[in-house]
Amino acid sequence: MKKLDSQNLFAAFSLEGDSTNELPPVLNDAFILFGTVIKGVESFYIIDQLYQMRYPQQYILVQEKIKLKYFSGLIKYIHRIDNISVDTVMYLEDEFGGQAIKYALEEMLQFFEQIEHYEECIILKKYFDIFFDKKLV
Repeated sequence: MKKLDSQNLFAAFSLEGDSTNELPPVLNDAFILFGTVIKGVESFYIIDQLYQMRYPQQYILVQEKIKLKYFSGLIKYIHRIDNISVDTVMYLEDEFGGQAIKYALEEMLQFFEQIEHYEECIILKKYFDIFFDKKLV
């Protein structure tokens, strides 16, 4: 059986070499960036389940390492958001729904809290407050 390569498993979603200077302005839009994170968390868990079913013994050995790499890539999208307007918050809620936004933020927040990456937790908590406590910064 072929060995799982944890470095290339999620390569299609990698942000390495990605620079904000090389991207068109539309890809630095808060709606696009935050929407990518929401859908990215959902996609991670779908792919995670597929690999757990298909390669249970091999995948368990690299699962947390892959999750760290993937979530670290997703948090880069959040770092690129300069500010988020009330309109953008409303558009995101209309497009994705509060439940999907809450799920994505909570999953990432719990993960980064578990591995003690508190600087990421601060950023995620800020957006959680914006969406669910309506505290715009």
